Amino acid sequence: MTSAKQTFGVTGDYGDRCGRHGIISLEILKPEILDAVDTMPLRSQDQVFTIGDYGAADGSATMPLIRDIIERVRKRQGELPVQVVYEDQAANDFNTLFKRVHGLIPVPRTYLQDFKDVYVTASGASFFEAVVPPASADVILSFHAAHYLSKPVTKFQDSIHRYPNATPQESRLVAAQAAEDWETFLLHRAKELRSGGILVVGLAADDSQNQVTGIRHWAQQPEEDMLNMWRRMRDDGKITQEEFVNTNMDRCTKYLDECTAPFKGSKPAVTKHGLQLESAKLVREPCLARLAWRKRLDEDGVDDRETWAKTIGEHHRCWASWNFIRALSDQRSSDEKEALVDELFSRIEKKVADTHPDDYMSDHLITFIVARKV
Repeated sequence: MTSAKQTFGVTGDYGDRCGRHGIISLEILKPEILDAVDTMPLRSQDQVFTIGDYGAADGSATMPLIRDIIERVRKRQGELPVQVVYEDQAANDFNTLFKRVHGLIPVPRTYLQDFKDVYVTASGASFFEAVVPPASADVILSFHAAHYLSKPVTKFQDSIHRYPNATPQESRLVAAQAAEDWETFLLHRAKELRSGGILVVGLAADDSQNQVTGIRHWAQQPEEDMLNMWRRMRDDGKITQEEFVNTNMDRCTKYLDECTAPFKGSKPAVTKHGLQLESAKLVREPCLARLAWRKRLDEDGVDDRETWAKTIGEHHRCWASWNFIRALSDQRSSDEKEALVDELFSRIEKKVADTHPDDYMSDHLITFIVARKV
C-alpha cells in the first residue's frame, strides 16, 4: 500500500493473514483478466513482456494470477521474455516478497518454478508517481492498495475514516482527495502502458445503494467493531480523546461511480491519454474465516467459534494495527502501545465469538476495474 507522503504498514505475516483473501477475489475475476490478456496485441520477440504489481505487499496475493498470465502469454507468443515489477512503499517488506517469489516461502507456489526467462525486480516508488518508463508495461495489477490517500486531509472527530461516521465536511474533504489521487493513479498507468496493455485494479468498496445484497461496506462489521471498541477504550479512559482523534486511516473506500468517474464526461483526462474502461463491477468476496468455520462444522460437527473469532481478529490486525499504534502518544512506551492494541483486538475477538458467523458481516466488498490502453 503506497503513498507519496506517508508510510503505511502491514505486519510480516501479511500473506498468511490477508494475502489469502486477495487470491480468492482474484479467482473470481481471473477468467475476465485472462480473456483480456488473450486479446492483447502480439509483441515482437525482441521485446520484453512486462507485468506490474502495484501495492504488492509480500506478493502473495497475485502470484497465482501472474503465473496464469505468463502461461497465456507463452502459449500465444512462445518463449517471450517476461519481467515482473513489484511496486510498494520503500519501507515495504521486500525481503519477504523475494523469499516468496524465489520459493524460500513455498506458499503460494512461485511462477519461477514453472517458467524460465522470467526476471523479477522491485521498486520503492509511489504509485502516485511514475513507476516504470512510458509505454513499457503490458499488464499492471493493483489490489487492495489504491484506496489509500496520498496525504491526510482531515482528522475525523468520531470515526476513523469515511465509513461509517464521518461528518459531511469530513466526507467531502476525503472524497475530493480520493478523486484527485485516483485520477493521478490512472494517468500514470495510462502513460506506462503500451498500446493494447491492460490495467486491473481491485479496490476496497463502499456500496451506499446496496447493489450487492446484504453488505454496504468492505469488511463491514469488523471495521465497525474496530471503531466501536476504540471508542469504548476512550470512554473507559484507556486512551485519550486526542489519541482517538489521531487514529485516522488515510483511506477512502470508494463507491462504484467514484471509481468510474475519471472515464466519464465530455473530455475526461484519463480517456484523453488513451486509457478506456472495459468493465467495472462490485464483487462480494466470501470471508475465509467463515468458510473454514462452516467446513469444520459440516465435516466434523465442531462449532469452533474460538478459532473463527481469532482468525477474524488476526486478519484485520494484520493491516490495521499500525493505524492504532501510530495514533498513541509518544509518551507511551512501545510495550504499552502494543498492550493497548492487544486489548483492542481481544475485545473485538470476544465480540465476534459471541456472534453467530452467519450473522456477522465480514465478507469483503470489492470494486474491480479493467481498463485498456488504446
